[in-house]
Order: sequence, then C-alpha cells, then structure tokens
Amino acid sequence: MRQEGIRAYLRDNWLVWLIAAQPLLDVLAFWRQDSVATVAGYIRLLIMVALPLVLLFRLKKKRNFILAMAAIGVFCALHAANCVRLGYINAFYDISYMAKVAQMPILAVCFVYFIRDEGMKKQTVSGVTAAAVITVAAFAAAVLTGTSTPTYSEGFGLSGWVPEDNRCANSILYVTLSTFSVYMAAKSQNKLANILVPAAVTFLLIINGTKACYLGLFAILFAYAAFLILEKPILRKKIRWLPLAVLVCLIVVSVLVYPISPRAKEDAAMSAVSGALQGEIEAAAEALGYDLNAMTLEEKINTPEIFDIFAHYYSAYMTDGVPDLFDRFGYEPVFRYFKMSTHVSRLIDTRQIKLCYSHLVWQQGDALTKLLGFEISQIGTDGSRDLENDWPALFYFYGYLGLALYAGFVLFFLFLVLKRLIQDFKGSFTLFNFCLFVCLLLQIGLAQFSGAVLRRPNVSIYLALVLALIYYQTVCLPVEKRA
Repeated sequence: MRQEGIRAYLRDNWLVWLIAAQPLLDVLAFWRQDSVATVAGYIRLLIMVALPLVLLFRLKKKRNFILAMAAIGVFCALHAANCVRLGYINAFYDISYMAKVAQMPILAVCFVYFIRDEGMKKQTVSGVTAAAVITVAAFAAAVLTGTSTPTYSEGFGLSGWVPEDNRCANSILYVTLSTFSVYMAAKSQNKLANILVPAAVTFLLIINGTKACYLGLFAILFAYAAFLILEKPILRKKIRWLPLAVLVCLIVVSVLVYPISPRAKEDAAMSAVSGALQGEIEAAAEALGYDLNAMTLEEKINTPEIFDIFAHYYSAYMTDGVPDLFDRFGYEPVFRYFKMSTHVSRLIDTRQIKLCYSHLVWQQGDALTKLLGFEISQIGTDGSRDLENDWPALFYFYGYLGLALYAGFVLFFLFLVLKRLIQDFKGSFTLFNFCLFVCLLLQIGLAQFSGAVLRRPNVSIYLALVLALIYYQTVCLPVEKRA
C-alpha cells in the first residue's frame, strides 16, 4: 500500500521531480566529465524523446502538436540533407549538436501542452524552487569540500561543480534561478525570506565572477524594486517597504563591493594584458614612417610593410585563441573582417576570433548552405572553435532559415505577452507575470551577451519552461472582465 502511495505521488508530481533533477544531472555530468558521453547527457536525450512520445499517445487533438514537431523535424532534415549534398565530415557530431539546439523548442511545445492548469503551473514553480535550493546546496558542498572549480583560469571566482566548458551555462543557470528565487522572496510575507533570499542571491552571483552574473544581478534587483514601487500607482497597493528596502540596499552593496569582487579582478587582469600590448602595431608602423590613422583599409592591405606588421602582430594575438585561423584562411580575409583594427582588447578576445573563424567559413558556402547553415564539423569536433554567443551560432550553423525559425518561435511568446498587456494591463501586472517577463528578457539577452542559453540542454530546459508558463498565463487563463 505504501509503495502504491509513493508511485501515485511521483506520478502526480512528475514535473516537480523532472525540474528538480536538473541540477543533480549537472553534478553527475561534472563527476563523469572524463567519460566519452555522460550519463546526464543520455538522460536529457531520453527526456527530449520521451515527452513528445507521451503526448503523441495521450493527446486527443494531435494536429497542432504534430505540425509543431514536424516543422522542427523538417528543418533538421533539410539541414542534414544539405550537409549530405556537400559531403558530411562528421554526421554524428553535427546531428547530436543539432539535437541539443532543437531541445528548447521541442520541450517548450511539450510543456505548453502539459502546463494547462493551476496544478501543473504550481508543479513547475515548485520544481524550479527545488532546483534553486539544490543548486545552492551543491555549490556549498563544493566549496566546503574544497572541490569547487574557479570561474576563471587565473583562479578568480567560484563556480561550484562546473566543468570549464560549462562556465557560461552555469552563470546563466544562476541568473535564471535567481530570478525565480527573488520572486519567491518578494511575494513572501515572511520577513526573513524577504531579507535572506535576495542576500544569498547577491552573494552567489557576485562570488561567481562572470559578467553575466554581475550584470544579471543588477537587472534582477532593479527590476523587482521597480515592480514594488509601481504596484502603488498601477494596482493601488501599499508599498511593501521591507522587501523594497532590502533590494535597494543590495544594489548599493553590489556597487560598493565591486572593487574587491572576482569580476573586478578579472577585468583588471584582462585590461592589464591588453594595455601592455596596446600601441605595438602603431609604433611599428610609425617607425617605418606610416601613420595608420591616415591610411584607408585598402592602402594598409596593399602596402607590403604594413601588411607584414599586421600579419606579425595578428598572429601573435590570435594564434593562441584559434591556432589554425591563418593557416586555413590566410591573412587578408582576417584583416578585412577586423578592418585592420589596432584595438588589442578585441584582437585577443577569443569570442571575437571564433566569430571571425565562423564568418569566414560562412563566406565560403553557397546560397543553399547560407539558407540552411554549414555543418558544425566545419569548425572542428573538439568544441574549441565553437561560438560562445548563441544568436550568431544559430545564424552560421543553421542559416537564415534556422535563425528566422528560432527567433520567430521566441518572438511569438513575446507577442503573446504584448497582446495580453493590451487586453488586460492591470490584470496582467502581477509579480509572477513580471518574473516570467524579466527571466525571458534576461535569457534572450544572455544568449547573445554570454551564450549557452539555446545550445546547452541543462539551460535551455528553463527557457522552455518559461515560454510554456508565459503561454499558460497569456492564453490559457481567461482575461478578467472589468466594469
């Protein structure tokens, strides 16, 4: 009888456990990162395959669901067919990468069908809350046991049990879960929750050290403070001074501690490197009697002495980031991409060098490849040249059509938000809706600013949940009738 009760409880709360398991899968991935394919990766793949199959059997009206899945499948098939046409370099790598990118829209559509009542909505919020608690507990365990990895190779920042190549994804996870955590604190009537939860979020995001966490912190604190202030003129509610005062104080504290934060140390280290190198190109050109500021791009390229100077320093600055950049493309295409810039901070930025590499591969593609994207294996299969920004990655790897479909999918949910606000602004101005909106904007922005939102299954599942909750709040819930 007890076993039946446990089974029933697990069955009735499956979404809570699915979401709460995500940080545990991240911990599992960390401790099994030396394996060829992690158990966590297989579990996430199983989830992505299982949820659509369950809906396919359960749904009575399947037409729209099948059309949505078919749209994703048809594009993936077109991309793969084009790679076959050109000659696949590594079909397994390209298709497995594409599956990671497709996870978000697949799961978002599935969650839209699963989250259709208040019970499933509450399960989702409970699951995200549990994931946040487990994430904090895992971080604390990593720090206390001395097994936490630093955020940066110089030793700045603390990330917990996070592999090096998952650093950006981890910072976005922190920002996403922090958005929901501050929401829970802001709505709570418990004074300790009003104080301790935002304080813990502030500490965790600052100690992480990434720009995504630091800027995300300010966005979260400012956003919720603004909401608490706007509640009075819009909803005629009394201002809740304690949570508002806590948020304002934490904003001030976050500004004051910046000089001693890991973020400041990393910024200083990067500035020191670029500062020490800045001016080398100009000085070398000036020694030969050339003023680079007075020369056009074509003049620089067609002047052998200047060409050689840039070739020497660009090689010195960029080879560590992408060793085969010049061997594969030569110097002139790289010069034209960077417009022969002398700003060292940009030239040593690995993100920028990887963007250059993909752009030059892109230029070599034909019209159909530019429509559907080039094979990811074109930039290697070890991940060292993989782009760190999501939106450019979608553009280069999946072309005009892939980017349009993906961006259009996300913009559809923003349209639903706008439509609902026009229909019922006051009724829609709730703390929960605001949490979803802020979280979505942060995820969209961080996909460009930081990356790993759309191409990392451990992060994209949260974006899928946010989109599904937005659909529930804007489509499933009826508009309030007002006199």
